Amino acid sequence: MTRFSWWHVAVGATILALALVVLPNLATSPATTIGAWCCLLVLGGGYALFGWRNFTAADPSVDAFAAEAFDRRERGWAVVFPLLAIVCTSVGVAFDPSMAILQAITFPIIWFSIEPMRRAVVLNVLLAAGVTLGFVVSGGPSVENVVQAVVIETISLLFSLALGFWFSFALQQGHDNTRLLNELRAAQDELAAINRDSGILSERERLAREIHDTIAQSLTGLVMVAQRTSSLLPDDLTDALENLGLIEDIARSALIETRALVAASAPVDTTGGLLPALDRLIARFTRETSVAITLDAAGYVTQSNAVEVVLLRCGQEALANVRKHSGATSVSMQLTTTEGDGAVVLTVSDNGSGIDVTQPLEGGFGLSGMQQRLALLGGSLKVGQSAAGGVELEVSLAASGVAGSRTAGSAS
Repeated sequence: MTRFSWWHVAVGATILALALVVLPNLATSPATTIGAWCCLLVLGGGYALFGWRNFTAADPSVDAFAAEAFDRRERGWAVVFPLLAIVCTSVGVAFDPSMAILQAITFPIIWFSIEPMRRAVVLNVLLAAGVTLGFVVSGGPSVENVVQAVVIETISLLFSLALGFWFSFALQQGHDNTRLLNELRAAQDELAAINRDSGILSERERLAREIHDTIAQSLTGLVMVAQRTSSLLPDDLTDALENLGLIEDIARSALIETRALVAASAPVDTTGGLLPALDRLIARFTRETSVAITLDAAGYVTQSNAVEVVLLRCGQEALANVRKHSGATSVSMQLTTTEGDGAVVLTVSDNGSGIDVTQPLEGGFGLSGMQQRLALLGGSLKVGQSAAGGVELEVSLAASGVAGSRTAGSAS
């Protein structure tokens, strides 16, 4: 039950009470009594058919009805019922002065139903004038009756305007509070999502650190022990040397996979922009693998954070593939922004063992994940043979995808 449901009961009770008030006059003045009843019947019927919607719409807690009401008011047809109420009240007073009590519901009907406020004020004046005319018709055109009617309706109009202005202000405050509450809830949901994402990133960082400090170190030690033990054994222990070599290879392969997992799980750090982040990535990769990497970013134009995160992740995955599969000794990275269309291109090539270009890219999880990241920004991925005989990986982000990420970033 909405907060304005009580008003529907009040309207019905007022109409019924007035019908009983004029009932005693039926014997002496049947025409005026029946005329007053007809006015009450028309007013009650109009309210039951469509007038009640204006009151439900005025409840700021009912958003759907409020939106519907404002839309109706813009079209202008919602003024029909207030005009009907003014006519019924004025004509009813002309039949019986007791019908002036209807103003107690007709004035609020106007304030509830009409936008903008100046139109409501005009209809208030029109109602006061109509009721004044009704008093004159019912009581006669004497000076005393006219003055009395004008004084009564002037006071009624002033009270209606005062209460109407207050009500309009309170109603607007209610709508504003509802809007602010919705905005607060949306902000709380956004904050909860940010906290959740922050927790996920923190957990990934912790997991990557734990793997690096435990499993990766243990595998490194296992490789070193296998190498040292192999050097201590005599050459005639062929089977033992082969087993130790196998242990070393398995441990080394597991170490490579673990380091790749750590690199993929570590949080993306784009502090200072993409180029410093790539420099940190290259320095760490070179320190761990002794692979020489050159970076050419002379033609690069700084992009939004969303684009640079994707480019950095693609660079990480490309170097992870070099670590795991290529056996390369040098890597070349080039980052450019095309002058004509503004597209961003990241190229990573090595001098390793190469790749079978006839095999689908979906065969590897890393490349598939890279394609999914790029697809979100309308980018593309190409893998082929480099000039040095290894693999060349080319990441392209079209200008439309770059512009879209900038728009999303500014909106957030």
